[in-house]
Parts: sequence; C-alpha cells; structure tokens
Amino acid sequence: MKKIKLAILAFAFLGLAGCSKTESPTTSGSNTNTGGNTTPTYYFTCKVNGVATDFKAMTLIKDVADNPQMLFLVGQKSATELPSLTFTLNFKGSGWVDGLTYVLDEKDFDNFVEYKNVAQLLFKSKATPASANTGLTVVFDKIILPKDQYASGTFHGTLQLEENTTTVQITEGKFKVQFLN
Repeated sequence: MKKIKLAILAFAFLGLAGCSKTESPTTSGSNTNTGGNTTPTYYFTCKVNGVATDFKAMTLIKDVADNPQMLFLVGQKSATELPSLTFTLNFKGSGWVDGLTYVLDEKDFDNFVEYKNVAQLLFKSKATPASANTGLTVVFDKIILPKDQYASGTFHGTLQLEENTTTVQITEGKFKVQFLN
C-alpha cells in the first residue's frame, strides 16, 4: 500500500513540476554542441520502437528525504500528455552509489518499470505471461544525494503488456533528473 501511495505522490509532484527542469538551459558549465547551442542541464529521453521520445515533464522522488529506501523516477511527454515512463526502485545493499545497476524483469518483484503509451496501453518489466526476452536494465552513472541532489544514468530493454506478449523496445535511454525532495 505504501508503494501505491508513493507512486501517486510521484505523479502528483510530476504534475506540479511540469516542465520546469528544462525550461532554461544553463550557460555556465553546460555542454555545447557543434552549433554553439547550449543543452539543458536536466533531461530524460529514449527511443521507443526506434522513435525518439523526449520526456519534458520529469521528476525524481525519495520516499524519505534523509534516508531513502525507495526512489521514483518518472518521465512524461508533458505534464498532461502521454507517453510516460515510471521507475520504482528499492534500496540495495550496496546503497545509492554511482554504478548502481538494476535488471528489471519478471524475476524482480520489488523493482519495476512501466511505460504507458498514448493509447494508454501499459507495458511492464514484470509482465505476465513472462517472455524470455523482456526486461529493462537501468544503470545509475551518478547519484548525488545530499549536495546538488540529482541522479543520471542510462536504460534499455523490452517491456511487455500483461494481457499478451506485445512488447515495446526501449533503446538509447538516458536521464539526468534533479530530486524534488
């Protein structure tokens, strides 16, 4: 029940946060491309079945601000538009450290990811019936908790509908999202 409440809280924060994380690109210390344009400090993007998807509304929430046992990473096209991608991740023995890796599939009952497309179909990492080729891997390159408070990383894999074996392929996923709490 606690997980459901926290997931609802994550979506509520997402609605409040809207696009605020990418509205103003930084010029100090920001990356620049060959055209001289600056890139935003925070981002959440991937390809879904080969189509680039940029999540402008993004949030990262800890269940407990001082000693997190769970993280919720949510990206959505905008505050009011689908698609959306939601990660629910529990604390591992190694702690919230750089290089932390999750393999999210039908064998992991505590951690999962869900992708909802514009048709409101919900694809999951722990779908039933399980398919041998489903699951998603997320790797945290950086997790900065007390200072600067953000996490960045990459993700890729295949998610499946529960009703049948229809899948979506997620590739080239990357994020850098600031914690809201």
